[in-house]
Amino acid sequence: MRRNRWIRAIVTAAVLLGLLLGGCGRALPAEDRLTVTLLSVGKADAIVLRCGGETMVIDTGEADDGRKLVEYLTDEGIGRVDVLIITHFDRDHVGGAALLAEKLTLGRVLLPDYESDRAEYTGFMHMLELRGIVSERLQTAVRFKLGSAEVLVEPPEAYLEDVGDNDMSLITTVIHGEMRLVFMGDSEKLRTRQWLAGGDKQPCDFLKVPHHGTFDKALPELLQALRPRFAAICDSARNPAEAETLDLLADFGATVYRTAEGTIRAVSDGRTLHLEQDN
Repeated sequence: MRRNRWIRAIVTAAVLLGLLLGGCGRALPAEDRLTVTLLSVGKADAIVLRCGGETMVIDTGEADDGRKLVEYLTDEGIGRVDVLIITHFDRDHVGGAALLAEKLTLGRVLLPDYESDRAEYTGFMHMLELRGIVSERLQTAVRFKLGSAEVLVEPPEAYLEDVGDNDMSLITTVIHGEMRLVFMGDSEKLRTRQWLAGGDKQPCDFLKVPHHGTFDKALPELLQALRPRFAAICDSARNPAEAETLDLLADFGATVYRTAEGTIRAVSDGRTLHLEQDN
């Protein structure tokens, strides 16, 4: 733990030095910067991205986390979520979506193209119907802009009945200037390898590690392809990331942040990426 914090301090100092040497005048103005907030809500994903006055949410945590997510957004003065992505329908990803749809205005709602009988999913779909919101079920990739950032959301090549929810995950790539950020949902071995086989995967600056830091045999292949400088894990003190995953990330030189230690914030100015954490 202490070693990781020293590494973070060194990386932060290097980033700040790069800003000074590189010339802050070339950085994007504040309104064009990309901010990513990974809320500390236990072993669950609730991620908020902001750029150019627009908001995107990737997953909503469990049912009890919906209130935390709504409170965070309203405290930030956000009354509209321009894009909501639910990566898959496990309760720790879709659980707070019904409350979010009830309390805030939603624009696009992007979902994987399968059904679930979980109460959290059916409650969310019912709320969408009540609000007159039509979701988009993805069978092919979609691209769109979030402020000055470019977003690519990729579904599985095929939705198979005998595949678990995690391997149905939508995978999101965000490109902001020179920065590349990848959000893997809960992808496990099958989905990760399928995604890697779908084309040339460029190294990234930030990786939301799949499946709360659970190790699987495709993780070394993913890290070999992406070589992330920063890695964020949505875990908790009760359900921490696996030691094998943390060791592997260290072997690849990634600086690791975990929501078990507090909410994580990343800020991109298009040239550099700075991360900080509420302890």
